[in-house]
Amino acid sequence: MAKVPVAVLGATGEVGQKFVVNLQKHPWFEITALYASERSAGKTYAGALDYGSENSRWFCKEVPDKKILGMTVQDVSKVRLKESDLFFSALPSETALEAEGKIAKEKPVVSTASAYRYFDDSFTYLPSVNESHAGIIVQQKKGRGWKGFVVPQPNCTTIGLVMSLKPIYDEFGLESVIIASMQSVSGAGYGAVRDWAEQRKAQGSNLPAELEKFSPGVFEGNVIPYIRGEEEKVKKETVKLLGEFSSGKIKLAGFKIACKCNRVPVVHGHTESVFIETVKECSVDGLKEAWRNYRGEPQRLKLPTAPKEPIIVADAIDRPQPRFDAVVEGGMVAVVGGVEANAFDNGFQYTVLSHNTELGAAKGAVLAAEYLYKIGLIK
Repeated sequence: MAKVPVAVLGATGEVGQKFVVNLQKHPWFEITALYASERSAGKTYAGALDYGSENSRWFCKEVPDKKILGMTVQDVSKVRLKESDLFFSALPSETALEAEGKIAKEKPVVSTASAYRYFDDSFTYLPSVNESHAGIIVQQKKGRGWKGFVVPQPNCTTIGLVMSLKPIYDEFGLESVIIASMQSVSGAGYGAVRDWAEQRKAQGSNLPAELEKFSPGVFEGNVIPYIRGEEEKVKKETVKLLGEFSSGKIKLAGFKIACKCNRVPVVHGHTESVFIETVKECSVDGLKEAWRNYRGEPQRLKLPTAPKEPIIVADAIDRPQPRFDAVVEGGMVAVVGGVEANAFDNGFQYTVLSHNTELGAAKGAVLAAEYLYKIGLIK
């Protein structure tokens, strides 16, 4: 079949490069345009990234196709809508609202930015969790007079949490959820990882392989117990993603939620300690069975980027760990472990890990687009 021509907005950045990696050999989508800031416009993709030089800004371990490296980067302020039928956006949230909305008047946009995440007419989509909310897209198009739409991803911290809560909420119900996150440096962006690597080099420390190419200030040997806006996002998104779509609206899930978010010196992978109280009686074995048996729409439809199972249960009490488990199933699953009952009524605690720059960014957005294509919302 003919592939859908797609464009990447913000193609030279951290998430934009991940889009390129996950799209360059995709069976359904084909990159036809790359967009970035005016600084990169007019250069080849290789030139914009100084690819192959000691100053290269290409940080993915995968090698970009020669065809992609030779493509001319275009100015993101001058998007050509006729070249592509789907736009993947890795734009900063502060510029995404205007840019994505302008494109959505004519074409669909799947975004990693938060700009359209909190509107009442937004389908914030987490694959395997809230496909039942997809009807909101019809309302968005009608209400805004758009031919296209914008589908944003949830916050990367919310993703692993909600993946782990979904089977429990469906089967046992939830009274309360409390989490403490331990979020990787890469969640703060390319610049944070670069700065961290520079400090480690200055200290004479050996770098992990994924940091070798960067030339962490406050991160090394430290925990930062505050990430601006993060806790509010987690609380707001969790009850929305697990809410019920009815009569054109989402009724938020009714359980109480509290969280504390921390930045820790880990390269990739957000780890969360989760404490829950269920409505119905259950057991540790019951929780594990619910997770192991759970399958979502991406699995049923056998989408190209979907893992065989969205949740992996680690039996070892000291797992999951980012160094060993973040890339399980290509970083596209939530890994749960350390499951125990606690002192509260129907109370349990566990650890969940998800990859913030795979499932939590471009690769997860590609999976979202696959679902939208499969159900006919992308032509």
